[in-house]
Amino acid sequence: MKILKLRFKNINSLKGEHEVDFTQPPFVQNNLFAITGPTGSGKTTLLDVISLALFNQVPRLGKMSTNEIVKKGAILTRNQSEAFAEVTYACITGEYSSRWEISTNRNGNLRDYEMFLADTAQVNLDLKKSEVPGKNEELIGLNYEQFIKSVVLAQGDFAKFLQVKKEERGELLEKITGTGIYRKLGQLAFFKYRDLESAVKKQQDKITTFEEQLISQEEFEENKKQAQHIQDLKDKLQKEVENLNIQITDKKNLIELEKNIQGVENEHLENNKEKNTFEKEKGDALNKHQELQDFTNEINSWNYTTSQLEQLNEKRVNTEEKLKKLSKKLQQNKTNFSSLFGLNTQEDNFTQSLNDYKQQVRNLYSERQNIVTEFKTLSKNIQQQLMSFNLVLYQNNPLETKREVNILVQKKNKEKENLEDEHSFSTTIDFELEQEKIQLQLKNIRAAEKKHLEIELLKKESVKESELLEKNQLDLKKLPQQIKGFQQEIKLQKAQLEAKQNAQKVADLQKKLDDYRQDLQPETPCPLCGSKEHPFAEHLPVNDDKISTEISVLQQSLHQTQKQLTQAETQLEGLQQQNSTLEKKILEIENKIKFQQQNYQEKFAREIKLLNENNFAELEGRFNKKTKALQKYKDILEQLIQLQKLQESIDELNDLLKRGIHKKEAIQSLYKGEDFEKEIGTTEKDYLTLTQENKQLTNEQKAIFEELDQLEKQQEKTKQTLEIEFKNLGYSCIASAIDKLLPPSLFKKYSEELQALKNKQIRLSSRLEELKNQQKDLLEKTTKKPLEELKENSKDQENKRKEAEIQLNELQRIIKNQEQYLKQISKIKAGISQQLKTNKRWKILNDLIGDSKGKKFNDYAQDLTLSQLLMLANKRLVLLTDRYKMDKPLADEDDSLVAIDEHMGGQRRSVKTLSGGETFLLSLALALALSDFASRNVEINSLFIDEGFGTLDPETLDQTLDTLEVLQAKSSKMIGVISHVTSLKERIATQIQLSQNGQGYSSLKVV
Repeated sequence: MKILKLRFKNINSLKGEHEVDFTQPPFVQNNLFAITGPTGSGKTTLLDVISLALFNQVPRLGKMSTNEIVKKGAILTRNQSEAFAEVTYACITGEYSSRWEISTNRNGNLRDYEMFLADTAQVNLDLKKSEVPGKNEELIGLNYEQFIKSVVLAQGDFAKFLQVKKEERGELLEKITGTGIYRKLGQLAFFKYRDLESAVKKQQDKITTFEEQLISQEEFEENKKQAQHIQDLKDKLQKEVENLNIQITDKKNLIELEKNIQGVENEHLENNKEKNTFEKEKGDALNKHQELQDFTNEINSWNYTTSQLEQLNEKRVNTEEKLKKLSKKLQQNKTNFSSLFGLNTQEDNFTQSLNDYKQQVRNLYSERQNIVTEFKTLSKNIQQQLMSFNLVLYQNNPLETKREVNILVQKKNKEKENLEDEHSFSTTIDFELEQEKIQLQLKNIRAAEKKHLEIELLKKESVKESELLEKNQLDLKKLPQQIKGFQQEIKLQKAQLEAKQNAQKVADLQKKLDDYRQDLQPETPCPLCGSKEHPFAEHLPVNDDKISTEISVLQQSLHQTQKQLTQAETQLEGLQQQNSTLEKKILEIENKIKFQQQNYQEKFAREIKLLNENNFAELEGRFNKKTKALQKYKDILEQLIQLQKLQESIDELNDLLKRGIHKKEAIQSLYKGEDFEKEIGTTEKDYLTLTQENKQLTNEQKAIFEELDQLEKQQEKTKQTLEIEFKNLGYSCIASAIDKLLPPSLFKKYSEELQALKNKQIRLSSRLEELKNQQKDLLEKTTKKPLEELKENSKDQENKRKEAEIQLNELQRIIKNQEQYLKQISKIKAGISQQLKTNKRWKILNDLIGDSKGKKFNDYAQDLTLSQLLMLANKRLVLLTDRYKMDKPLADEDDSLVAIDEHMGGQRRSVKTLSGGETFLLSLALALALSDFASRNVEINSLFIDEGFGTLDPETLDQTLDTLEVLQAKSSKMIGVISHVTSLKERIATQIQLSQNGQGYSSLKVV
């Protein structure tokens, strides 16, 4: 992976848009370059741009979001509304550009950030912004943590890494290399084995629980024998109960059968009674009906003809009534034609006259409708035009509207003349050209006003800075005297403190002698003088702590005075620097004012001349007024043209109104009604309907008379035949015979009742015989014992069977539980045996690498990692210095890493004893080794090394730069060194220089 280009805008202190192209000179000639500049100029911002554009993260701040940017005041340059960071890089699959950007909305609030990833053709990949960091990780082959350890090397972490204790070094190594997986594996082995052992313990506890529920084998066998005995007894009792239940059932069936036989016999007698009653009440009528069945066709014909004659006579009467009513309607229709339309229905050519009349009236209506449509369309158009002038159309009197339009035309002409007099306008004026001239003048006036305001603001700023400079100068006059006073006071306090400290030393010496006095023993020589007599061993002098208190007070007072002196000196230096900056700034502002005033006088000479009598607002108002007047003049001209067209349209509308009235009068001379089409249609329809209906009724009346004559002849013939036959049967007339016929429904009912009685008699006889045969069979096999005795015996035997079943169930429960417990114990034991085989592997793994914190395996893995890292570091270190090699500490050595001093015969030294420059060389070797280590699966062709060169002496610095040049030449890496060391800047020709511009902003230049 290699970084090809950086583009960014408004990131941190680097205001504006910047670009660093590593594929262009001078980087193509020398891939070793320096990023230089004073502290706070934004050197590290270049590294922020890379990580922000690729991963939306910054090493110093973490993951970025809108809230984080607002809260920390980071990334977006102060007072700017947008920013972006873009990195173009090359990897195995090609070249890509990753971009991060953010901006503010119109309210000044930050929008959410956006991220894009484009290919070689600058086509954005279809990715959400949250997916871009992951895609970059996939293309580069490094995640964010690996990237900042492989591409961006910060020395502080590695200098710390050299000197910390073993346990803390393991944590740092784990963090730097990202090898925390080994700790997790150790914890996983420990907790997995613990869970497996816990599972075995739970199964063993289950076995114990089941074993506590078991009974003895002797008791188990005895229960099985007793259960078999009770089972046999239960089966025997079950059979006895079943036999008794069969006898009870047979006894009940016999009793029930005897009841059924008695019921069937009673039902048979009742059916005979019903049959006799039917013969007496309905038999004679049924027989007479059946006697007349041979004449059914003739009787039906007689009845049908009689009914038809009655209906035809009724129909004849109705038809005569309808003809009378229809004659009245035809007379009314004739009257309607005459009164409404002036037509006579009796004329021979009535139909033709009617059609001619309708065509004539419809033509008049059509012509009038066309006029009305044209009138409405023109009215609507006129009304829409009048609305723009706040006028309305009087449709019934258009000339009144025209009068109001004429008044408005006179008013507009007067306004037009006033504008022409005031502004010298004419109808031949080019409105667009005149408008452009006015707008150009307005634009120049506004630009002049803006420039004038800028000059005034600069003057105010100059006054403000001058006032601040004057105030600072007053403060500067006071500070030297204050500093001198603090210095004299410090000398005095130091002298007083020294005197008190000397007194304290004397007191301490006296106190030490007093301690010796306390240890003197009678007849024992004094360790100082050798005397065995100790006259001063008693009555020891009292210690005085007052001197200690005074020393403490003097020390605090001296510290406070020194602090005040430092503050005053710092304030003095700050004010001097600030005044120097202010003087430069004031001079720059005054030069700028002079330049801008000259530019203002030259560029806006014409506008300044116009300002002699007016201010900017009044001048701008005058031109704005002329612009509005020009637009008003243009509008009036357009309105006058529109009003002229309206006058013509109103005249046309008035002509249409007259023509419409003429057509309406012509229609009224032919038709007196309100709705011609409805009334002519209804009247004509009534005429046709009534004429047709009169014809139909006349034909129908003729047909009725013919059918009546035919039916009367047929009725007479049937009468002669039936009278002869019915006399032979004893009937005096046809009517008396027909009266004896039953209605069909009643005849059917009587016949069905008789047949039902006969069928029931046969069925009851058959049922009675069947029941008596069943009674005979049951009597042969049923016991003579009473039913109650059988029930009592069955109940006793059933109770005995239930008692045996209860005992049997209890024994079977005990037996079944015993068998299930033994089965469960066997199953659990088999599972435990299998689980112990599995646990054995995890036990070995737990013994080797497992513990609750993962320390055992992590320490082992980090020790291997440290060995590999030190091996790679020593390869780099030999290029930097031939004196040292790094090694792990032995058991009896300090926890910090060891430096083997080859110049001292291989002496092992703690890295804590090294100088700052030597520590930097070792930490740089470690950093380079980690870059090799972290990128062992990915080719890294870009490397940035942060601050740390300031601790090196000139010779070592040259050697270090030689090493970096060799590293760059051998690996073709692009190496960037971030530093402010002067000699380093002189040694490395290619540089990205950053400088501070004031007001917190910086600029970037490639040299």
